[in-house]
Amino acid sequence: MSRAQVLLLLLFLASVPGFYWAFGLTQSLRKITTKEFDFTLKKYAALVGIGMFCLHAGYQSVSDNYPKISQHPIDFIGAILCSYLLALSVLSSVNKKSLPVRELLYGALTAGFSGYLLSYFYHIASGAININIDLLTALFAMCIICLTAALAIITMLWLKGYEGKSLNKLKLIFAVEIALGFLASHIAINLSILHSNQFSLNPSDNVANYVSLLMILAPILLFMTTFVIILFYERTVDITQSRLGFQVTQVGTRKTLSYDPLTHLPNRDALNQHLMITAKRCDRNGESMALAYIDLDHFKPVNDQFGHHIGDLLLIEVAKRISNALRNCDYVARAGGDEFIAILSEIENHQNVVTVVQRVVDALREPFIIENNLIEISCSIGISIYPRDGNLEKLKVNADAAMYKAKENGKNQYRFFDAEIEQASDAMQQTRVQLKQAITDRQFKLLFQPKVDALTRTVRGAEVLLRWQHPSKGLLSPSVFIEAAERFGMIEEINEWVMVQACDTIRKAKSLGIDLNLSINLSHQQFRNKHLGEHIKFILENNQVSPEHLILEVSETNAIHHQKKFRDTLRHFKTLGLKVSLDDFGLHPFSLSYLKNLEISEVKLDRTLTQEIAHSEVSFAIVEAIVKLAHALHLNVVAEGVEDEEQRLTLVTIGCDEMQGYLFSRPVEQQFLFDVFGEIQQQSTTKSLF
Repeated sequence: MSRAQVLLLLLFLASVPGFYWAFGLTQSLRKITTKEFDFTLKKYAALVGIGMFCLHAGYQSVSDNYPKISQHPIDFIGAILCSYLLALSVLSSVNKKSLPVRELLYGALTAGFSGYLLSYFYHIASGAININIDLLTALFAMCIICLTAALAIITMLWLKGYEGKSLNKLKLIFAVEIALGFLASHIAINLSILHSNQFSLNPSDNVANYVSLLMILAPILLFMTTFVIILFYERTVDITQSRLGFQVTQVGTRKTLSYDPLTHLPNRDALNQHLMITAKRCDRNGESMALAYIDLDHFKPVNDQFGHHIGDLLLIEVAKRISNALRNCDYVARAGGDEFIAILSEIENHQNVVTVVQRVVDALREPFIIENNLIEISCSIGISIYPRDGNLEKLKVNADAAMYKAKENGKNQYRFFDAEIEQASDAMQQTRVQLKQAITDRQFKLLFQPKVDALTRTVRGAEVLLRWQHPSKGLLSPSVFIEAAERFGMIEEINEWVMVQACDTIRKAKSLGIDLNLSINLSHQQFRNKHLGEHIKFILENNQVSPEHLILEVSETNAIHHQKKFRDTLRHFKTLGLKVSLDDFGLHPFSLSYLKNLEISEVKLDRTLTQEIAHSEVSFAIVEAIVKLAHALHLNVVAEGVEDEEQRLTLVTIGCDEMQGYLFSRPVEQQFLFDVFGEIQQQSTTKSLF
């Protein structure tokens, strides 16, 4: 074996661990954030490019005897830039989220041209003169380079998701294959570049040897490349992505159906598909993944205050910040509204998840500037771990439950699913199943809390109270089940039943000669229904009940957190002839002047204000101010929680219009409601007013 052949063999053996090391770089690129990805990709491309340049220079030194010190600095720099571009095209193609055939061809062709120009500029930079290109040989060399690049891209991409055994052996085998391809590419390029300055080995004298080597290497390389490409696309790529046909519309439609049109993130369907694939890989490799539910806190007020256009722009920016905070191996989708879901892959321990999630929290904590509007939001994140926290279906439920628990802890919080949440989550799921059965079996019933005139004690109406007659637990108040009803989408059906039953009670009272007015509580979730007013009006008309007999009680919380939408809804209610009462007034900090902007008929004082009114000067002053303002705005004032005569007398002194509480009557069933009417009216004729 000649000295040149020994050097060639040594260089080849040295190149194998270099390509093996390049496989490791692609793995590390997967675990960095999107924000850091571009810089790190360029850094790794520079390292790989320098390695390939040195390898090329080494191969060239074996066969040529012209000076190795650059005689043309510009061409020398051009050769280095071409080696960088070659490495960059391969690494960037490998780290794409998906790799259709057109992207593979683009990456391979870019690498092919870069590799050929690398050698061309190196020849000139090293002193070669009178260079000519043999076109046929150059095309053959380009094919070899492109096939080698395609093999490198597909191999690296395939190894990233490899789920079998002997990963390191496979890496070594493919490193040898790519090293052979690089050597074949170098030899083919040298055959195509003809020049007249001195060589230690004249290419024309050794053409037979070069051609023999190429005839051996090229079929092997071609076979391996074809095999890996077919295997890769058959098992990992959607066939619609790999077609080169002309069904652009169909492919575009499928892509549109998989992505959210606003943020361009994958939608829930795409997320579910990716979740199944990731779970299967975890099962095979014994790995874990985390599912993170990301929900924005108080996003609705942004729409109410700034408009939906600003809200949409904010969601786009939120999506970008979340994507930048995640690693390249993670996956994020928009589940709908202001909710995003992330799949965190390749987690080795608890701290890996904490690091990523904390980056998301910190990213969303920073203020947003949207069309010169300063907007601050926060998020709540619930995390569940697969397979520790159950199968895929349970994983979603558990992450959702953890997210709600994080919300309870305040802003910018995250919470892992744990035993405490599991107990609450299991109870919630049990409530969901039982609620479905309760709706089917009509296990609900209504109680009525009378509202009486403050002065005469005559009955003015009643508040409708929903109860669940549970088969084993007895009579349950809404506080036990209303959260589950709202979370699992059953609140609309329950509220409709309440309204229909209330209308039936009003009709029966009218048949007995009683002019009954009823108050019905509306859930805050119902205000998301744009057609709520029309729906209520339809129920009233269908049951032949006049709107003047029904008062809709809405929580003060809606007025605080959804001001614009709340005002618009109340204005619409008024046009339909529906009366509204602002419930729990005084429970939250609230501007009294805001009352003038609300189309309401009544204010209900929360029991926290009436409890101490007879003994507290502060409570007395607050209630007196509220009553005076309400009367100035021609609003009726109702006091809740009146339990003794002293409270009643104080409220009468202030000028409260109506009251309800245990002093007059406990909540009663329908059959007793009309008797209570008669009882209280009888008492009002025998008792003094003060």
